[in-house]
Amino acid sequence: MAFTACSDNKKQEKELLDKILKVHDKVMGKDEALMKNKMALDSLLKLSAKDTAEKTNMKAMELKLTAAEEGMELWMQKFDPDIINKKSHDEVVNYYNEQEKSIKSVDSLMNAAVDESTKYLSNRSK
Repeated sequence: MAFTACSDNKKQEKELLDKILKVHDKVMGKDEALMKNKMALDSLLKLSAKDTAEKTNMKAMELKLTAAEEGMELWMQKFDPDIINKKSHDEVVNYYNEQEKSIKSVDSLMNAAVDESTKYLSNRSK
């Protein structure tokens, strides 16, 4: 009976970690678009001499992209996948649940920033 509980605990921990890593991989997949959009906005900002509403909008989009990028970097620095070797099952589950919420928040920031800037840049090139 104890072996089954231990096996179930490890299975639960692995499933939680897999969910986190799946979101992580999705976010990392957006990194190229994020960098491309940041560079495009930076170039456009350098070309714009006047401080217009459009320039302010571009700066705001660039800041959102930077915030999303920094959010991902911070999450990656703090994430400890080896916690399973250091803590009890309940502590691991709680930690993984919190990390899942955190990486999903980063995912939302990344999606919003990339989608907004991609839409703006594609409309601008028309």
